[in-house]
Amino acid sequence: MDSQQIEAVVLTVLSTVLKCPVHPNSTRKNTPQWDSLKHIEVIFAVEDELGLQFSEEELPGLDSVSHIVDRALARHAA
Repeated sequence: MDSQQIEAVVLTVLSTVLKCPVHPNSTRKNTPQWDSLKHIEVIFAVEDELGLQFSEEELPGLDSVSHIVDRALARHAA
């Protein structure tokens, strides 16, 4: 998968889980619906959709669309 495909999946997952529109610049800070509980739901859903697993240490840093896409891309490249 390339970054555009991963970004499309991440955006779809976020909008579905958060039940609100999201965009490539969405972050936990600028998206009120993206609270700590929803954060875990988002990460699990992204992992399921992309067939990967983030480490526990990575979870706090996955706080924006771009950070999730970057880490997912790195996982797919590995």
